[in-house]
Amino acid sequence: MPAARLPLEGIRVIDLSKLLPGSLCGQMLGDLGAEVLKVEDIERGDDFRWAPPRFKHFGSYFHMVNRNKLGVRINLKHPRGKELFIRLAESADVLLETFRPGVMAKLGLGYEQLQAVNPRLIYCSLTGFGQDGPYRDRAAHDINFLSLSGVLDLIGERDGRPAVPAIQIAGVGGGALNACIAILAALYNRHFTGKGEHLDISILDGLTPFLSLPMAEYLATGKVPRRGTATVGGGYAFYNVYETADGRFLTLGCLETKFWSNFCEVIGKKELIEHQFTPPPEQDRVIKEVAEVIKTRPLKEWVEILSQHDVCFSPVNSLDEVFNDPHIVHRGLWFKTEHPLEGGLGQQGFPAQFSWGRPGWRRLAPAHGEHTFEVLKSLGYGEEEIGVLVQERVI
Repeated sequence: MPAARLPLEGIRVIDLSKLLPGSLCGQMLGDLGAEVLKVEDIERGDDFRWAPPRFKHFGSYFHMVNRNKLGVRINLKHPRGKELFIRLAESADVLLETFRPGVMAKLGLGYEQLQAVNPRLIYCSLTGFGQDGPYRDRAAHDINFLSLSGVLDLIGERDGRPAVPAIQIAGVGGGALNACIAILAALYNRHFTGKGEHLDISILDGLTPFLSLPMAEYLATGKVPRRGTATVGGGYAFYNVYETADGRFLTLGCLETKFWSNFCEVIGKKELIEHQFTPPPEQDRVIKEVAEVIKTRPLKEWVEILSQHDVCFSPVNSLDEVFNDPHIVHRGLWFKTEHPLEGGLGQQGFPAQFSWGRPGWRRLAPAHGEHTFEVLKSLGYGEEEIGVLVQERVI
């Protein structure tokens, strides 16, 4: 059944972000019911609009992370644009920006300036390295954060090069999700204090939780975990990837002894049960034996066999298989919606369900500045005044 009220209804968010981390955070707040105003410059706007692959008009990335937002164009470098933005900030609960440290302050729109006109404003600055520190002004992308944090050094095969992940681990996991968590916490805290605050969200900082297990191992033993040899990094048979007879791949995640025992019995290798945690290099023999068995059958057969037992396993799915997987389809994790100009658009489901269901798509991603007039009228601007702002290229 639909929600009688979405959790963030009545909350106004100004989303100044471009590209993935901030845009995804804004989308999630919009999914939860907030009124999200996507404020873009008057020239090109968000670069994701034009990034390939494109539909008929805009990039698929843009549509994926900008649903449930209203589009507003403002020239923040124009004095009247700054004035307009401050009026908008007076009406907002949250401001989300992804500029380098100091940029908003130079525009006269930093936290201190806006806090003075709206003490309840929650001002979230989402950057690569945070508002202070030696690297605060560095430019970087996902692969740079992963490598600097130590995550990338642990991804890949033993004695091989670090593998380049094809997914945005840092931007999503280190940036968007942590920004969303912090904003929700700040909104809750404001309920008691009546005051807003400045949130300093660093993508690099946000990768710390991903390293909990290997860093705990290093701090306890003094030994640096090496690529392809860690307990859950390819060094043990019970947690590994195996090639099947048809050249596909199967993952095993039998960390608990009961799952490992069940697996060994299924493949006819009971003698390996006691060697689950036999350390390398002796463990290499166990990995080899399991690999030889898995190589005897195609992936489909292994899925059918292992599905009948209490074993932690999964096939390595390609994205077309993911989109059509019966469980993923049932959970509504990916779906398509119709756009009047673009046709069928792929969308991602909100990654949590409530008692009434899963929040998600209500409104298509906005055209560049699509709702500017509507929003300005809500602030008290009249038709004539809006016309002047258009002529002066403020909006």
